Amino acid sequence: MKHITVLINFLLLIGFQGFTQEIVIPKDTIYLKFKPNDGSLPHYRGKKFRNKNGLNFNLYEGNGLIYPKNGESDTLQISSIMDYRITAVKDLDNLEKKWQEKTKPLLIKKYGIPYPNTTNKNNMFVTYLIEECGNYFIKYRVYWRHQKP
Repeated sequence: MKHITVLINFLLLIGFQGFTQEIVIPKDTIYLKFKPNDGSLPHYRGKKFRNKNGLNFNLYEGNGLIYPKNGESDTLQISSIMDYRITAVKDLDNLEKKWQEKTKPLLIKKYGIPYPNTTNKNNMFVTYLIEECGNYFIKYRVYWRHQKP
């Protein structure tokens, strides 16, 4: 009788663990290129500045990214830049739609609805910003500004 009770408790515990496992929604990795303002656009486009939150990047297209003070970066030789597939900001809408379709079953399973928080690019992408500096480039792990990381 004692063995049956232990077996039933064990099976209940395993079943409960199955319900409590977190569903992880995968993120796509994207690389964006930072282009400093050459004077042809308003002064706030293509601008890099530092504030209390970290290093901020205003892209030409108007999007804002932030590299936090404790963020990760890497300095690499310019010859290795070909190893990274640079995404154009104009292609982000298409990538968002692809991500939504790819993750739709997991989103429904986790939230009960297909697309929660889909305007938050930090939920969809692991974003890196590439900044060229002479014969090397810096790869920053960045977050979309004004969106929850």
